[in-house]
Amino acid sequence: MRVTDAMIFQDAVTQDQAANARLAAATAQVSSGLVLQHPGDDPSGAGLVVQYQSAIQQATAIGGAAGAAADELSTASGALTGVSNALSSLSQLAVQMASGTYSASDRAGAAPQAQQLLTTIVAALNVKVGNRYLFAGTADGTQPFDATGAYSGDTGVRQVEIAPGVYQASSVRADVALKGVGGGVDVMSAITGLVSALQTNSTAGIQAAIPLLQQGITQVAAAQSQAGASMDAFDTAVATSKSATQDLTTLSSKLTDADTIQAASSLALAQNALQASLTATSQSLQLSLLNYIK
Repeated sequence: MRVTDAMIFQDAVTQDQAANARLAAATAQVSSGLVLQHPGDDPSGAGLVVQYQSAIQQATAIGGAAGAAADELSTASGALTGVSNALSSLSQLAVQMASGTYSASDRAGAAPQAQQLLTTIVAALNVKVGNRYLFAGTADGTQPFDATGAYSGDTGVRQVEIAPGVYQASSVRADVALKGVGGGVDVMSAITGLVSALQTNSTAGIQAAIPLLQQGITQVAAAQSQAGASMDAFDTAVATSKSATQDLTTLSSKLTDADTIQAASSLALAQNALQASLTATSQSLQLSLLNYIK
């Protein structure tokens, strides 16, 4: 087959275009720092990147929710410490006032102290984080306890995801710890009973409150232990989320990020290849022109 000038020209143009395309790709890698810029560059790698990014988003969401839950439980645990301390003070006061060495006037004088401790406990149990009451179960907007110790929350327990499809309790049931739901003692009623016994000089009533208050301390301690276990689970979830995010980001970067040295080398090669192609094209056209003149 006779090679015509048009064929030589077309072949030269095709080679120049290919060299230009390689140079453009190499330039884009260097300027963007990405070896995978479009799904078509590596369909399989692009699919993996999408999976990694989705997993990163999920891990980040789990870590964020777990961190917030841990913070709320830390606040709740601090409130329960205050409740426990107040109950210990009430128990000591009851033991003291149950002694026959104290008069009716002494006991009446101790009643305001017991009432103040009840107020302290109620305030601690009505703690909020943002707009959420921590001890109202899942009734976030409902103040759980009134001044008398009556409970207005529900029996629900908030749950937060700590791994895909795995959930952990993120709230403490105050109705169990303080009101005795499920077989315990009603600590709040025991306190109001103590206040009444002190006011009326009822030694029997004061003595009856002592074991109830001590049981209340045990119930609150159990609630704190539960909160501590949940906080540990959430802290682990946060750490796992951070580790997973870092690992997935590394895997994604290996598919998308260009090697700086290799990209610069590829750019130099592409520039040289284009220059060589243009030179060859120029020489071919010159020879063709000379042949035509001859």
